[in-house]
Amino acid sequence: MNNVEKIRNILVALGVPEKQQNDLCCCVLLVMGKIYPNCKWKNAKNEWIRIHDMMSFINMFYRETPYAENTRETVRKNALHHFRTAAFVEDNGLATNSPNYRYRLTEEFLEILKESGSDESVKKFLKKHDSLKNIYASKKDKRKHALAVNGLQLTLSPGNHNKLQKALI
Repeated sequence: MNNVEKIRNILVALGVPEKQQNDLCCCVLLVMGKIYPNCKWKNAKNEWIRIHDMMSFINMFYRETPYAENTRETVRKNALHHFRTAAFVEDNGLATNSPNYRYRLTEEFLEILKESGSDESVKKFLKKHDSLKNIYASKKDKRKHALAVNGLQLTLSPGNHNKLQKALI
């Protein structure tokens, strides 16, 4: 099994939505941990890194067709934003447009990598953190409008049209 498939299995075990299990997301985490092909996972690191440098390393070690430089925002929105929510990565707190803005793996996620995604390391992480699927599901549920009609409990999706329907009923 190659490194991308191995990290994808870890993401599945951690309850990451399918959209964030794509090759780019997997490569981002591998590069952030400095896990290159034929590298021992127990030597993973969590040094600060810029998106530009992530892209360079991904292109060098994991991609036959390089990602373009204008892919940085895609990496931020499709991978890093979600991984920060899941407590896999952290940023250095600077403005995102700062040339000194950096990301790194959290210590907890680094341990998962160092242990090659062992069941024990995943369970330990999930004791402290909710899965990304559960985080997103709870946010979606909070936005729904509850409605009781003749003793029947209904939930309406968010939006002005349903607020109006709720008010009318």
